[in-house]
Amino acid sequence: MNSDQLDGITAIRTYVDRLVTGDGRCNGMKVLLLDGATTQILSCVSTQSEILSREVYLVSRLDDPRCNPNLNEYSNSSDFNNENGGDSNNNNNGGGIHSLALQEETHVGHMKAVVFLRPTDNNIGLLVRELSRPRFSEYHIYFSGIVSPNLFQLLCENDPQERVRQVQEFYADFLPINPDLVSLNCRNTLKMTSALYQRNLMGLQSMLLANKRQPGTIRYQKSSRVAKQLAKDISDNILSDDIFHFRRGTGGTNNNLLLLVVDRMDDPVTPLLSQWTYQAMVHELLGLNNNRVILRGVPNVSKDLEEVVLSSAPGHDTFFQSHRNSNFGELGEAIQKLLQDYQARSQQHQVSNLKSIEDMQSFMEKYPELRSESHTVSKHVAIMGELARLVEVCSLMDVSAFEQDLACADDQGGHLKELMSKLDSSSIKIPDKLRLGMLYA
Repeated sequence: MNSDQLDGITAIRTYVDRLVTGDGRCNGMKVLLLDGATTQILSCVSTQSEILSREVYLVSRLDDPRCNPNLNEYSNSSDFNNENGGDSNNNNNGGGIHSLALQEETHVGHMKAVVFLRPTDNNIGLLVRELSRPRFSEYHIYFSGIVSPNLFQLLCENDPQERVRQVQEFYADFLPINPDLVSLNCRNTLKMTSALYQRNLMGLQSMLLANKRQPGTIRYQKSSRVAKQLAKDISDNILSDDIFHFRRGTGGTNNNLLLLVVDRMDDPVTPLLSQWTYQAMVHELLGLNNNRVILRGVPNVSKDLEEVVLSSAPGHDTFFQSHRNSNFGELGEAIQKLLQDYQARSQQHQVSNLKSIEDMQSFMEKYPELRSESHTVSKHVAIMGELARLVEVCSLMDVSAFEQDLACADDQGGHLKELMSKLDSSSIKIPDKLRLGMLYA
């Protein structure tokens, strides 16, 4: 990969590698304390088993009363979760890194804690409460963005037992979906509130800092007041804070980095159109949250495939990395080839073909790889099968063709007649009828 190419996944994984060792200052068994947002961020690039294999005794949520005895007086932690970008339902563990409640503090009191939180008022309050009754021998604290001086001072003034060993900023305040696609995972974004604006500002700053880039040019959508304000605030922060002055695109190999700020409300049509590439179809038709796909309730799906992972992180799923942008037709051919290749490989290692000790040894060495490959093949076949079923049952080919006609052609009379026909059709689902009506309007 070009060293100047932006890569959100690599940036976050680099921080995670440093995080689990306390940046080289926290060796031995430790506890990892997260909030709702940082739990989701880590789960996008690492599995729970990968985290636990790095001398992490357990992963816990600092903002969950079931995991944090210091919060027992709260009936729920929805206030904390909402600010941290997590789900107010604590049964959602951020997609794969599960919170394990501390049953007996005496078993972990000798351990060190690595804390990774968003730099919010609520999280500082949680840390102050934690440090007033510390459960661990020492604390290594990392924030996912820039900490304001007031919050930093508040934290410094509330460590009576001097358990905090270090405080750092790791700029991992975004969810890396693909190497070239990141998200802030914000909800209810139609109205730009002050909190939502600050989340966008902090997230954008984090993206620049994580990739160690200072934009040479910042452009914004002239018709959007919010886009103009965001561009101005980013520019002012870059000029006023030396932390951004590491490298600036000036042409040549650096490609003069351009930061373009646009307003989603300027184009209401595109999000209403059906998508026909693998990742986009899964997201729209099945739901793709923190790289997890829920297939529970899908016809003929085995129990071990009720929840599967589709990750673009290196080493997780090479087929998905190669075909996430393949269209529906190409995807069917690719999965068919994947299945044929697996069948050919598995036939070579059938028990009936084992004629010698060397053959048996070779089989045992390749068995874990074959089993992993079997799960990958079964996963993609199951997902493709469900996508194909939904395309047929919901008449999505017909719906998509009409969507394109509505978006590109000017035939109001013909469109109205076709729309009324679609609205009367029992094979078209209500959400699709709503989208067609909005496109027509």
